[in-house]
Amino acid sequence: MKTEYGAGNMASTHGDIYSYGILVLEMVTGKRPTDSNFTGLSLREYVELGLQGRVLDVVDTHLSMRLENGFQTAGIFSPEAKIDSLISLLRLGVSCSHETPSSRMSTGEVIKELHDIKESHAGNNNIMKQGAPFMDVVWL
Repeated sequence: MKTEYGAGNMASTHGDIYSYGILVLEMVTGKRPTDSNFTGLSLREYVELGLQGRVLDVVDTHLSMRLENGFQTAGIFSPEAKIDSLISLLRLGVSCSHETPSSRMSTGEVIKELHDIKESHAGNNNIMKQGAPFMDVVWL
């Protein structure tokens, strides 16, 4: 739970955005904020370091193995688009989980960013234009 809730502050959309950001980071990394293997880092700091050039090191082991093994599943995205999607989601999670509530994205900004991720990785794919799910489990 975010410390601002524990300090007696009222629930807010800023807190909800923080929670959403942490949830996104957990889903992509396969790690929890309470994992002991961060060695003094928060989950957010761990991901920030990974975004500086070693993204696949912070991605969930199962996801990264599938990425490294040539995407042996059927899917509608290219390998590069899949990696770009994961990077975009990690950046979104980091942006949502700033320590300072006023530094976090607004709900509208989060929705716009998710839409932008979908659009940038859908390209000219007719399946996506027909309304197929954005983060199809088939490719994850």
